Amino acid sequence: MSWSIMYRRKLKHSRVKNLFKFVSAKMNQVMTVESYLEFDTCFHLEYSSSITSFIAQPEGFIYHLDEQDLPYTPDFQIVENDTAKWIEVKPFAKTLNPDFLHRFKAKQEKAQKLGTPLISIVKALLAFIWVSKSLVIIR
Repeated sequence: MSWSIMYRRKLKHSRVKNLFKFVSAKMNQVMTVESYLEFDTCFHLEYSSSITSFIAQPEGFIYHLDEQDLPYTPDFQIVENDTAKWIEVKPFAKTLNPDFLHRFKAKQEKAQKLGTPLISIVKALLAFIWVSKSLVIIR
């Protein structure tokens, strides 16, 4: 059974993960993110003229994979050129992992059914972020 329940995760301090706070003038709020890579991405989203809004750790959803219903929360939800998108930020090496690719495909399929595309931004590309004043993404 594939649920379509949406939920919101609450990030708490832990011994395993470092949390970062990003103060967004564009969004007039403080955002909590789970990694330095996500924190770095906040700067790109903040200063990209094609991104009109963004939030960290938006509502998550349940997706189905290998006979299981699993929770997933995207790293960001953005509105770029009037289109809402979910973003997953990963280091390049992780995107080559077959398990990541298998899981990500299932997440993308569920996201598409919910009406919001899920895309991946790869760390190696963040250095080339300003291409035609837009965020570089891998679809």
